[in-house]
Amino acid sequence: MDGCPNRQESTSGDHRVYGEQIMDGCPNRQEPTSGDHRVYGEQIIDGCPNRQEPTSVDHRVYGEQIIDGCPNRQEPTSEEVMAYAEQVMDGRPNHIEPTSEDQIVEMDISHSKLLYTIDKPPPPAFWPIYGIQQALLGITGALSAAVLITNRIGADDLPEVRSEMLSLCLFTSGLASLLQICFGCRLPLVQGPNTAFIIAITATLSDPKWSDESLQEHVDGNGTSTWKIRLREIQGNLMLASGTQFFLGVCGILGFIMKFIGPLTVAPCVTTLGVTLCGYMIPLCEQHWGIASMSILLILLFSLFLVKVKLPLPAFSGGKTCHVIRYPLFQLNSILLAMAVSFLVCHVLTVTDTLPSNSTIHGHLARTDVRVSALHDADWFYIPLPFQYGPPAISSSGYVSMLTIMMIAVIQLPGVYQTVALGTGAPPPPSHAINRGMAVDGLSGAVSGMLGGVCASVVYVQSLGVIAVTKVASRAVFVTAAFLTIVMGFIGKFGAVFSLIPDPVIGGFGLMTMGMIIAVGVSMFRLVNLSSSRNLMIIGLSLALGLLLPAWVTKNDNSINTGIKELDKVIVILLSTPMFVSSFVGCTLDNLAPGTREERGLSTRCDKSSGTALPDVCTDDPYKLPYISSLLSKLSCCVFLPISPTYNTGISCKPCQRRERNPSQFAADNPVVLTDVDAGTEDRVS
Repeated sequence: MDGCPNRQESTSGDHRVYGEQIMDGCPNRQEPTSGDHRVYGEQIIDGCPNRQEPTSVDHRVYGEQIIDGCPNRQEPTSEEVMAYAEQVMDGRPNHIEPTSEDQIVEMDISHSKLLYTIDKPPPPAFWPIYGIQQALLGITGALSAAVLITNRIGADDLPEVRSEMLSLCLFTSGLASLLQICFGCRLPLVQGPNTAFIIAITATLSDPKWSDESLQEHVDGNGTSTWKIRLREIQGNLMLASGTQFFLGVCGILGFIMKFIGPLTVAPCVTTLGVTLCGYMIPLCEQHWGIASMSILLILLFSLFLVKVKLPLPAFSGGKTCHVIRYPLFQLNSILLAMAVSFLVCHVLTVTDTLPSNSTIHGHLARTDVRVSALHDADWFYIPLPFQYGPPAISSSGYVSMLTIMMIAVIQLPGVYQTVALGTGAPPPPSHAINRGMAVDGLSGAVSGMLGGVCASVVYVQSLGVIAVTKVASRAVFVTAAFLTIVMGFIGKFGAVFSLIPDPVIGGFGLMTMGMIIAVGVSMFRLVNLSSSRNLMIIGLSLALGLLLPAWVTKNDNSINTGIKELDKVIVILLSTPMFVSSFVGCTLDNLAPGTREERGLSTRCDKSSGTALPDVCTDDPYKLPYISSLLSKLSCCVFLPISPTYNTGISCKPCQRRERNPSQFAADNPVVLTDVDAGTEDRVS
């Protein structure tokens, strides 16, 4: 509605949703006179005169900068629940604000309203205060990863191993965040363990040679525990797969791979990932379904019903020395709060002996004193050392399994970085930043495998929710959060305390978080044309095979017999990995079956590398490397290096350069004869 005078809004409405710059320059417009929920997409109705807004609607929400520069504007008179995003009404003439402060709900991040932008740090005294809020996000992911890892390697009855795994996950997560912020993509972000690697670990250890009976001879020979032998196998394969990712990032091959990856490849993959991980949480919930259900209900209570409850807290920011803010505690910390309340309930039931103290009775693992010995035996400081569990081992089947999960995480990197950049006010990341982020992820994954933390790291986009509230996107704060996470990993008692959390509590919140992965995968299907029988067939087959074939292969691993034992193992590993099966089927059919770009969901892709940041958010290029960017700019050879800030993606061969310099002469020298060209096709040749 920018620049649209003499506009009137409806006189009644609870919530209205308008997209960014929807009605720019469109005076005297009319909308349908009735509707329940109205959502206007970006520039949908541009240039459509003589339209009016509906006189009755249920929902009205004003997005970012929607009404900029629109004088003589009146807001609806209804004051039930009105949500305004920041910057919507700042400095707008003749604008009527709601009369009640309780009716204003801040929704989106307004980049010009960030108190501390990427390159503008707050006072150093506040770095730990803002950083601890980001560091807490990685604890839940690290706890889930530690529990699942110990269960997979057969150390679930050893609380000290769970404590060590938790400390390792925290240390490697903080190290990965630090490397990514300083040398990788350079965006302010938080990284944590990627629980998808649990699927690769399960597939690798499903081989009969990793059973306790087969490993008993090694235990008797050198006294090594069976779980250490399994862990060394995972370490070596993770290091090799991470090294491959580092090499691919340095080579800049991601752009070529993404040409064949679409929503019909990613969506079934993410959906089967969530379903598989939920299956790993069921055995934890089975220890006491009552406690697990309580954890789930508490998460639902905090994240759905108390999400708008904001508690008054003292704050210091900007020109105000001391003031009170309303902090959405339940919205940003729903899982941690639910975990704390569930732990307290379990502790009360333990003290009162309501839960059985006999380890043979069902429900015993819901007690909080089951692993209390780990708290007493743990050292105050835990120093992770390379290869502390022995020399790593490598196998072709284990490497392929790890590499499959690694590549699935890689194809999601561009979208993740775009989301983080949008939430922090940075310009869309250029290709060299994405390549560098991929390479640094490979490097941190190799370090994680070397130390024994057998899960590589992934970006936790939940940090954007904290930024939305604190208005702090400073890189210095996120570096502080990374250091705090590393310190948590160094303190052995810290990991031992969290190892006391009962299995049903972990299973409950794990079931909720893994269920969200399923929801994200299902939501990706909206990008394709769901009325197309081609797409429905691809979706159905990829999901069916991805969910059913791995279970059959796991039970009938001897059915694969090519005559080459190592090849049989590789095929079994691949077919027993649900994400590989679903993504392979979806990618193959999507690229072979005829279909338009709109039908495949590829028409919405665009090159966002030319985006620019707002001047009040980034005063300098946020993706350049510190200290050495000026040196790299002087080296002409760096334009060929995909991870260099001076990398030139427009470099082409001599015929392409000749065509760009003189397209008319190139066309004359290289005539193209077209026969039977369909006039209705999308590709036009001029």
